[in-house]
Amino acid sequence: MNKKRGFKHGIFIALTALMMMLLLSACAQSDGQQTVRSKETTGPITSGSGSTAGQSDVSLTSDNAEDTGETIYLYGNDFVDFIAPKFMEETGFKIEAVHYGGGEALAKIEAEQGNPQWDVLMMDGHGSVRNLADRDFLMTDWEPENLGNLSENGRSYVPEDFAYFPIGIHAAGVIAYNTTLVTPEKAPTTWEQFFAYDGPVGHADPAVAAPAYPLVSAFYEQWGVEAAEQKYEQRFKKGLHVYPKNGPVGKALLSGEIEVAALQEHNAYELKLAGEPIEVIWPREGAPGSLRVVAISKHTKNPAAAKAFVEYMLKPETQQMLTSQDSTDSFFTPLAEGVSARSEREPNGAFMLPSAKWASEHEVEIKTWFADQNVR
Repeated sequence: MNKKRGFKHGIFIALTALMMMLLLSACAQSDGQQTVRSKETTGPITSGSGSTAGQSDVSLTSDNAEDTGETIYLYGNDFVDFIAPKFMEETGFKIEAVHYGGGEALAKIEAEQGNPQWDVLMMDGHGSVRNLADRDFLMTDWEPENLGNLSENGRSYVPEDFAYFPIGIHAAGVIAYNTTLVTPEKAPTTWEQFFAYDGPVGHADPAVAAPAYPLVSAFYEQWGVEAAEQKYEQRFKKGLHVYPKNGPVGKALLSGEIEVAALQEHNAYELKLAGEPIEVIWPREGAPGSLRVVAISKHTKNPAAAKAFVEYMLKPETQQMLTSQDSTDSFFTPLAEGVSARSEREPNGAFMLPSAKWASEHEVEIKTWFADQNVR
């Protein structure tokens, strides 16, 4: 890392640490941080035959010596507060899940690096998780037994060092527009048209919202860093609003503060299905993809439980349970073989997904650049 990059990295870490303190304070006051506490058990629940109940295809035989009986801590965004009690019920391992936004989770992990409190991470954004792996935060070189459950597409996202494991992919941003303000004829159908649109547009902040960095990094990778910065500079002059998360982006789209948005598909479809005047377009060249992955801390206190959680997330039954939820969070492409996605989604939507290596190497640079724009 050169001096300039190191200086920027220091600024970025300081900004994320400060952001983390503010966000956690706000979450504590608003009860935005959700915790799922485990029932009191002392280890895996076993049947009379000695086998682990509810774990027919999650073998723990080789990991029993690693089971400390301690609670594991799961950090992440979508599904963690739902999946933690399901995992505990089926395996008997104790787990406590803390629901953060993506940027909050990353900032929390950064703040704890001298004394890690987490065991498993499940979140969107493989570039950010690759960055953690490259800085020796994650367990590597362990291959789950259930890795064979992944589809061919899913297997293509598995890194060589097994630092993380993909479980689903969704659109970090589709084009959504307010139909009371924009006609179908004037609505952008490509990302070039989105950046050239004559009116206010918006998307989430890549330093705060987990899907927003995959969104922005897809543009940067496609156009090149210098060209992408020029496009964003021009777009800021024409009217670009950057919001902390995708929820406020959707509200701004409804209010008319912006007319068009690069909006995470969960939020876009939620508005459309609720009958709001919102139309959704999958761009011709594809939607920036947000890969949801699960990873284990290098310093986990209970590797047996942490590995069992990864195995659990790679089960087709688990992923089908997630796509069957009565929520637009279930709008994603599952990566286990044979699992069906929600029928309400675009069935032929393509994804733009930078390589994890590229997204990791440019993360500090891109997020720092956006932070600089927000200060101006």
